[in-house]
Formats: sequence, C-alpha cells, structure tokens
Amino acid sequence: MSHTKTIPLPQLGDIPIVIKTKRDISDETPLDKRDDESLGWGYWDRIWPSEVALSEYLIQQFFPLKLKGKKVLEIGCGVGLAGVVAARLGASTTFSDMVPITLEGVKETCQLNHVTNFDTCTLDWFDPSSLKDTYDIVIGSEIFYDDKNVPGISNLLQKAINSGGQGIFCDPNRLGLSRIEFHFKDHFSFSLKEVPLNFALRKATGGTKKNGYIYTLT
Repeated sequence: MSHTKTIPLPQLGDIPIVIKTKRDISDETPLDKRDDESLGWGYWDRIWPSEVALSEYLIQQFFPLKLKGKKVLEIGCGVGLAGVVAARLGASTTFSDMVPITLEGVKETCQLNHVTNFDTCTLDWFDPSSLKDTYDIVIGSEIFYDDKNVPGISNLLQKAINSGGQGIFCDPNRLGLSRIEFHFKDHFSFSLKEVPLNFALRKATGGTKKNGYIYTLT
C-alpha cells in the first residue's frame, strides 16, 4: 500500500513524498491501464538517488524563485520529487509518466506540499501526441536505463522544449556517456556535470559513494 517518505533538501527543508505500490492499483482499473510496466518490476515505485541529486541541483541553480513564470515538464516522473522542487522554486510543473498510478501519487504529494501550480499527463516517450504544451525546461532522472528508449526521448524533447529552452537530467551513467551523447548530438548542445549520488546507497555497495551526471541539453 502507499506510504509517505520525507526527503530533506537544502534550503527547502523536508519534502513529503507519497509512494504508490502495485497494491494501490484498484481491481476496477481498466485492463489497458494495468500494463506490464505497472504490474512488473517497477521503476516507478521508489525514490532513486539520481532524482534526489537532480532536486539538489535544481535548488542550487534556481533558488529561491528563479523558475517563477517558467513551464517545466518532468518526464518519467515516478514519485515526482524533482517536479515538486521545480514547483516550489516557482515553476508551473507538468508531471508525466506512462504509469497512471504514479500520477495519482503525485497529486497527493502536491497536496501535502501545498503545490497548486501543476498538471499531470500520461505520456509515452515514443508517442508525443499527448503533450499538452511546449516547455522552458524538461527534467528527468534515471530515464537513460535502456538504449532502445533514448531515441524516443530525443524525439520527444525536440517537440517538448521551447526554442531557447533546455533539458536537465540526472543519471548514474548506466549506458555510458558516449551512447547518450550519440543520440542527442545531432539536435542538442550537450554538457555534463559530475555529481555525488548519496541518497539511499544500497547495502550491496558497502556504503561506497557513487557519482552520477547532470546532463544539460540546449
């Protein structure tokens, strides 16, 4: 069942996040909404270290209200931590994911954080037709986990980002920097910043610190 986890962040303080699980998917949910992504091993039902690192980076760049008046889209939002941070920094945030139950959790999270300047959108990276708008900034974390998805993400970003806008993403370098750059170099300028991934290190790492990358696409 759903539960709430509190994430402490610099300058913004404690952010409560509602995490939905597969048990929250109602038997009344139509079969076409209970897909393999929803019912299988979920990428969506946890807080990833990269999303915490992305949230911290957004605070570093845009605190206190430098996103005021900006439209931000979070793709593959999962629990939506980074999108909530963007909203707290003044943005009008649209949370998108292909798993509908995550968006129900995001709505509850926004209510807990007194965030009202938001919208939600069920979005498949390979079908951008459900995009509601274009955006000043598109954000995401842990979305470069499968090489076959990256061309779809690149195509989506070409349609979603305003002229002069940017994409900001955080990832633990699962695919390798050369693969990510290969998929984006024809359409975007590409820059990197190495950042620590310190949140919820797994026991399997023995507590060893790990680093990831902030990718900025313009």
